[in-house]
Amino acid sequence: RAHILIPKTFPRAASLTLVCNSIGKSASATGWRLGWCLTPPQLSHTYRSIHDQMVAMAPHPMQYASMAYLSLPTEYFTHELHERYYKRVLLLAEALRAVGFEVLLPEGAYYLFVNYANVKELRGFVEPMDAALYLMKEVGVACVPGDNFYGKSIEEGRKYLRFAACRSVEDVTGAIEKLNSKLSAAS
Repeated sequence: RAHILIPKTFPRAASLTLVCNSIGKSASATGWRLGWCLTPPQLSHTYRSIHDQMVAMAPHPMQYASMAYLSLPTEYFTHELHERYYKRVLLLAEALRAVGFEVLLPEGAYYLFVNYANVKELRGFVEPMDAALYLMKEVGVACVPGDNFYGKSIEEGRKYLRFAACRSVEDVTGAIEKLNSKLSAAS
């Protein structure tokens, strides 16, 4: 699906919408905490007071790298970036399915929210944190427990893990090789 920018698509919501983004994910530089937030004028002061308390500084090299990144041609952001992420998502989804994860493709995100019940090596884990730690320690692949997105009181999240396909193709391929060598679908 095409990207939706809330204030542009729903003009009546523009005065209530903060649009926040970061370089870290869009530039495949996860861990970089450099971003921005566009706010309606009446919310700018409130947002700045919160922002000032949460952010210390962005290192100079990251600022220069971000300027170079944001200077790329518009075509990169309107077409190429989407295509890159979509290919990575499809690649990771196929690999996760092959080792037993139940995968639904996202609609506009680079995260894959997957059910791990049919992965032989993960079947004994009731808590997704335990499954995520197993994957980190034994397989060498990081993911996030699904219940982080549901809250501990909601049982549904306990069946899921979240994988991200925002890293480089080489990183995604490396993770796939590790998954393939250490996991298998339950029979």
